[in-house]
Amino acid sequence: MADPSPVPTLAQGLAPALAAVLAMLFTTTASAQTAGNQGALDSLGPVPPHHAVHQHHHYAVHQASRPQAAPPVAIPPIPAAPPPPPVIKAPIINVPLHPLPPPPPVPVVAHAVGDASAIAQHGTRITFGRDSADLNAATMQALRDFADRLKVDPGARALIDAYSHGTADDPSTPRRMALARGLAARAVLIEGGIPSTRIYVRAIGRPPKSPAPDDRVDLTVSGIKQQTAATQ
Repeated sequence: MADPSPVPTLAQGLAPALAAVLAMLFTTTASAQTAGNQGALDSLGPVPPHHAVHQHHHYAVHQASRPQAAPPVAIPPIPAAPPPPPVIKAPIINVPLHPLPPPPPVPVVAHAVGDASAIAQHGTRITFGRDSADLNAATMQALRDFADRLKVDPGARALIDAYSHGTADDPSTPRRMALARGLAARAVLIEGGIPSTRIYVRAIGRPPKSPAPDDRVDLTVSGIKQQTAATQ
């Protein structure tokens, strides 16, 4: 029995032709795509080298981070002469001034011990009883007469030196008693019309050794006219 021969079919005959057609279409499409891409690249110009691209990027970053220069400042012209010094006015402060209240009046004690006598510098000496600052009628009138003499000279001042007996181991007690006597004499002068700014009281306390009594107040006058007369 003889071997059967292969019989070509229609599909087997068309396969080579179909493959050739597909290969031609693929080649044509790829060539067209490649030509289109090449045209687009040619329109962008030549491709720069890698180091040129890197250098351009570094320059752009450096320019962006570099601080901008400040605009120029106009310098004012120098004046021909310096300006005058400023005049600062003192502030005006309105402070109400109230006169000090006068001291309470000093009463006259009829049985008080003491007398009055004249001393140097148009002065008056008032003596007191032991441990007392009371004034009797005579010493009160002597203080009023002293105030009248001060009124004649507006520039005159009254100096009141007050003393009191005491011991060396207790200087505070005689000083307090001397202060009470000086303030009593000052109150009489203020009551007589002498401003307190013209009266100076010094509570000395124990007096230095002298023939004068320890318990006393010495009033003297000090002023412009008195000093002028002493220098002439």
